[in-house]
Amino acid sequence: MSVDLEDYYCDLPFSSWSKYESRVVGSTKVILELFDKHKVNATFFTLGYVAERHPELIEEIKSKGHEIATHGYSHTDLRKMDLKTFETDLTKSLKILEQISGEKILGFRAPFFSIDKRNFWTFDVLKKYLEYDSSIFPVRTPLYGIAGAKRYPYHPSHDNPLKEDVNDKFLEIPPATLPIPIIGNIPIAGGFHMRFLPLSIVKSGIKKINKNGHPAMCYVHPKDLDPETPRIPEYSWYYYWGLDNSKKKFESLLKNFSFSSVRETVLS
Repeated sequence: MSVDLEDYYCDLPFSSWSKYESRVVGSTKVILELFDKHKVNATFFTLGYVAERHPELIEEIKSKGHEIATHGYSHTDLRKMDLKTFETDLTKSLKILEQISGEKILGFRAPFFSIDKRNFWTFDVLKKYLEYDSSIFPVRTPLYGIAGAKRYPYHPSHDNPLKEDVNDKFLEIPPATLPIPIIGNIPIAGGFHMRFLPLSIVKSGIKKINKNGHPAMCYVHPKDLDPETPRIPEYSWYYYWGLDNSKKKFESLLKNFSFSSVRETVLS
């Protein structure tokens, strides 16, 4: 289980963030309470910006046994960055998160799952600082994804991150998907998909992944469980779909499956 720890306005340009009132502490505490109730450990892919402003929240997350990983600093789409800018953003977040958590950060998730064939150079940077990534979504959507990418954790090759190199220590952990004949893989991992899809489909997909001997990488944003999330004109309808029922659906997943962090599930 993972949490993309960001505020509801973080899909907007970074320069506009200061105009919005933060809700991330309250909405994250809802998630923490559910995790406590169902004895779940998770990986929190945390924005450096959020940690910088709410270090006490990061300390609380760590005190409960969860893993702190990085989501970058400014939640910028990697397809809009060059190598130098990305490395600066990444290392800024790592410095903040490691100082607050007191431990080495091991993992990364790209904002908007924005690693694709156009920017595989990101792995040259990631492998310098980290042990794993969870950004390559093996689906094709209008917003992100790589159709045909591997669906289960693997060691990406230096020459082609879509291929496996068993001698490489770096790990890629794709978010959970469900193959549908003719259609291809559909995303079931979390976020909008968890809110939009019937819960039976999400559960069926997780069970099939587990039956094949693999962990299912799931995720949630704090805003996904916040029905009072402020409406932002720039956001599309799918940001708000299913918010009234999302906490109930998410808790059902926690009841029916055993979840843990990346550090405890695949790195131990």
